[in-house]
Amino acid sequence: MRIFAQSRSRGVRMRSVPKLCLGLMLAGAAAGAAADDASSLGQPNRVTLERRATRQDQGAWVVDYQIRNETTSGVVVTPSEIEVKAEGWVSNSRVAGHGSPRRVSVTLRPAEKTAVDGDVIPAADDPARCRERVSLAVWSDDQAPDASAKPGETLAPISLPPGGRGLVRLRFEHQHVVQGDYDPLLGVRTVAVRIGQETFHDEVPLDREERVAHPKATWPEPPEERRDPERFVSAPDSLHLEAHIPGRQYYRFPDRPVRYGSRMKLTFWYLTAHGTLGECRIRLAQYKDTPTSCRVLPGGGFDEELKVVGRWTKVEKLVRIEPEATTAALDFRISSDANLGEMWIDDVSMEPLDPEALAQGP
Repeated sequence: MRIFAQSRSRGVRMRSVPKLCLGLMLAGAAAGAAADDASSLGQPNRVTLERRATRQDQGAWVVDYQIRNETTSGVVVTPSEIEVKAEGWVSNSRVAGHGSPRRVSVTLRPAEKTAVDGDVIPAADDPARCRERVSLAVWSDDQAPDASAKPGETLAPISLPPGGRGLVRLRFEHQHVVQGDYDPLLGVRTVAVRIGQETFHDEVPLDREERVAHPKATWPEPPEERRDPERFVSAPDSLHLEAHIPGRQYYRFPDRPVRYGSRMKLTFWYLTAHGTLGECRIRLAQYKDTPTSCRVLPGGGFDEELKVVGRWTKVEKLVRIEPEATTAALDFRISSDANLGEMWIDDVSMEPLDPEALAQGP
């Protein structure tokens, strides 16, 4: 890790050193300045940067810096005292059109906003546009965020007691309609973080993916009134379709995110009651969602009859996600003009089959 600390009053720039030595060197620089020019007297840093940690979160990078109050009194850090500048050449050969490095640069002033977008591939339409969004959050130790905490829309002042520590979190997010949630932009970022009079410089190597990201979302359980606790494969209940009750002959699971171009295994169990008239069917559809439209991808769906009657039957089906797909929806239904019949569905799942993703575990 390469981190530099710069005191604005002296313009001194030096490599990262242990925090105690850093404080002494800055104090020494201030004393030397007094001998040359009392009007340019430097001050020891109020805060220092102790360490940095990075990780991949789906298609984003999270960079955490730990800061420490080096004074003998409390320090309040306000949004107006903070500024972040980040730039770099970014690319990702996994993503069409992103193979060649392109420069991105942002300046973030949290007193104005806590997130700023920088153009990577400018375009008039959403599917072709690529941006990197850099967002900022700051916490003191007593606020103790967990690893999944994301920057909010506002930034509140933080208070650091003598020797107290805080956390500065930067999130570099790939903003792209199809690939942005899964493929981070790769490249070394040059970062400058100003806190009051202190500016810290860092080169952050965000140039290698840690894993192939897949959506963490799954289909939620049906509402309680649609479940049957008397028939199931896995306790305590199953989804129940009833052709004779209006609105209950059909159930659609909500749209769920999918990774474009991946292979997935759809699995479920079904039981069709004897005497059911008509057809029991399953349908899967894939969509390309953008901020301004939602388009069905006809090549990615299927609609099939479930023909076995009278016993629980397991179905496993390979699903190939379309190259432009962002979401998928699943529904079961009883098509019966006589409004007569019942069907139960249990243990519905759709999991990635990519070996690289499966090796990462849940």
